[in-house]
Amino acid sequence: AGVSGLVRFERADARKFDNSAPNGTVITNPPYGERLSDKKSVDMLYRDLGRVFTRKHGWSYSVITPNEDFERLFGRRADKRRKLYNGMIRTQVYMFYK
Repeated sequence: AGVSGLVRFERADARKFDNSAPNGTVITNPPYGERLSDKKSVDMLYRDLGRVFTRKHGWSYSVITPNEDFERLFGRRADKRRKLYNGMIRTQVYMFYK
Protein backbone atom coordinates (compact mmCIF):
# COMPACT_ATOMS: atom_id res chain seq x y z
CA ALA A 1 0.00 0.00 0.00
CA GLY A 2 3.05 2.25 0.12
CA VAL A 3 2.52 3.47 3.68
CA SER A 4 5.42 1.76 5.46
CA GLY A 5 7.13 5.08 6.11
CA LEU A 6 3.92 6.60 7.49
CA VAL A 7 2.45 3.84 9.63
CA ARG A 8 3.91 1.89 12.51
CA PHE A 9 2.22 -1.35 13.49
CA GLU A 10 2.85 -2.74 16.96
CA ARG A 11 1.68 -5.67 18.95
CA ALA A 12 2.01 -4.82 22.62
CA ASP A 13 0.34 -4.91 26.01
CA ALA A 14 -2.13 -2.03 25.87
CA ARG A 15 -1.92 -1.61 29.65
CA LYS A 16 1.61 -0.27 29.15
CA PHE A 17 0.58 2.23 26.49
CA ASP A 18 2.37 5.58 26.45
CA ASN A 19 1.01 8.54 24.49
CA SER A 20 3.98 10.83 25.04
CA ALA A 21 4.40 11.35 21.28
CA PRO A 22 2.77 14.53 19.91
CA ASN A 23 0.10 12.59 18.01
CA GLY A 24 -1.09 9.16 17.05
CA THR A 25 -3.98 6.85 16.33
CA VAL A 26 -4.64 3.60 18.12
CA ILE A 27 -7.02 1.03 16.67
CA THR A 28 -7.45 -2.07 18.78
CA ASN A 29 -9.54 -5.21 18.71
CA PRO A 30 -9.04 -6.57 22.25
CA PRO A 31 -10.31 -9.98 23.41
CA TYR A 32 -14.07 -10.22 23.79
CA GLY A 33 -14.12 -12.76 26.62
CA GLU A 34 -15.77 -15.37 24.44
CA ARG A 35 -12.89 -17.41 23.12
CA LEU A 36 -9.52 -16.12 24.37
CA SER A 37 -10.31 -14.83 27.83
CA ASP A 38 -12.97 -14.69 30.53
CA LYS A 39 -15.47 -11.87 31.10
CA LYS A 40 -13.89 -10.69 34.36
CA SER A 41 -10.44 -10.32 32.73
CA VAL A 42 -11.93 -8.51 29.75
CA ASP A 43 -13.83 -6.10 32.01
CA MET A 44 -10.57 -5.30 33.83
CA LEU A 45 -8.80 -4.78 30.48
CA TYR A 46 -11.49 -2.33 29.31
CA ARG A 47 -11.11 -0.35 32.57
CA ASP A 48 -7.33 -0.30 32.07
CA LEU A 49 -7.75 0.93 28.49
CA GLY A 50 -9.83 3.82 29.81
CA ARG A 51 -7.03 4.66 32.22
CA VAL A 52 -4.16 4.61 29.67
CA PHE A 53 -6.01 5.95 26.59
CA THR A 54 -6.18 9.45 28.02
CA ARG A 55 -7.59 12.47 26.25
CA LYS A 56 -4.76 14.30 24.56
CA HIS A 57 -4.75 16.73 21.64
CA GLY A 58 -3.51 14.95 18.51
CA TRP A 59 -4.49 11.46 19.69
CA SER A 60 -7.43 9.26 18.76
CA TYR A 61 -8.43 5.78 19.88
CA SER A 62 -10.79 3.23 18.33
CA VAL A 63 -11.82 0.04 20.10
CA ILE A 64 -13.73 -2.81 18.46
CA THR A 65 -15.86 -4.89 20.83
CA PRO A 66 -19.29 -6.52 21.11
CA ASN A 67 -19.48 -5.56 24.82
CA GLU A 68 -22.49 -3.27 25.31
CA ASP A 69 -21.06 -2.11 28.65
CA PHE A 70 -17.79 -0.99 27.09
CA GLU A 71 -18.29 2.77 27.57
CA ARG A 72 -19.19 2.32 31.23
CA LEU A 73 -16.14 0.13 31.82
CA PHE A 74 -13.87 2.44 29.79
CA GLY A 75 -15.06 5.40 31.83
CA ARG A 76 -16.39 7.74 29.15
CA ARG A 77 -18.74 7.87 26.22
CA ALA A 78 -17.39 7.50 22.72
CA ASP A 79 -17.39 10.51 20.43
CA LYS A 80 -18.74 8.27 17.67
CA ARG A 81 -19.89 4.66 17.34
CA ARG A 82 -20.24 2.46 14.27
CA LYS A 83 -21.80 -0.98 14.02
CA LEU A 84 -19.96 -3.70 12.17
CA TYR A 85 -19.56 -7.45 12.07
CA ASN A 86 -16.31 -9.14 12.97
CA GLY A 87 -16.94 -12.47 11.30
CA MET A 88 -20.38 -13.42 12.60
CA ILE A 89 -20.04 -11.35 15.78
CA ARG A 90 -21.97 -8.06 15.90
CA THR A 91 -19.61 -5.43 17.30
CA GLN A 92 -19.28 -1.70 17.70
CA VAL A 93 -16.32 0.51 16.91
CA TYR A 94 -16.05 3.04 19.73
CA MET A 95 -14.13 6.10 18.56
CA PHE A 96 -12.56 8.64 20.92
CA TYR A 97 -10.97 11.71 19.39
CA LYS A 98 -12.00 14.77 21.43
